[in-house]
Amino acid sequence: METAENYKRNSVEDTVSPLLFVVLVPHRDCLPALEAYRRNMFAAGFDGAFSFPAAAPLALLKRPLDAMELKTAAVELRKNLGNKRFNTGYSECSAWNTTINELRFFGLTLELPQPAFPPDAIVKVWEKPILAPAIIVPDGIASTMHSSSFNSGLSFRAAALANLALQPVGSAEASSFEKDFSFTWKLGSLYWLPRYKGNCLD
Repeated sequence: METAENYKRNSVEDTVSPLLFVVLVPHRDCLPALEAYRRNMFAAGFDGAFSFPAAAPLALLKRPLDAMELKTAAVELRKNLGNKRFNTGYSECSAWNTTINELRFFGLTLELPQPAFPPDAIVKVWEKPILAPAIIVPDGIASTMHSSSFNSGLSFRAAALANLALQPVGSAEASSFEKDFSFTWKLGSLYWLPRYKGNCLD
């Protein structure tokens, strides 16, 4: 499981504030399938296929969630989901604006009933979170690339919630990282969704 450092670094000093997310992290058993999917994305021309960890951003945050907030959201998500599994859908694109520029996520969507997060912590919530998304800048591959070759039958039940800090590497100018998709990341402690047994959570 990816936990701290990202796929790529360069020697330029970090000067851009990190982007904060709460993410859904699938069990490590899913990693081989996710890595194969990302290799296919990269081979197809998605340069940012490895720019985000193997997790699904549920919300963009103003501040990290504390332990109790993450535990509460994990329990609520399991209650909302019941005994259903997490299943990926067709590849989609989701745009979001940062203080740097507009970036886009492209990848496999998850259909899930989002838990309620503290309103004071939220900037944006994704109705259809994208799992292990490729990051696309405005001049990147068009969001109309919804080829069936990017779809997958990935399904899993075990997952955790965590804070994620995504740090663009370079100066505050978007051009400094758009070419290389250079990011570092740090994933916080994992708060696993409880197991579902009938109408009870364990």
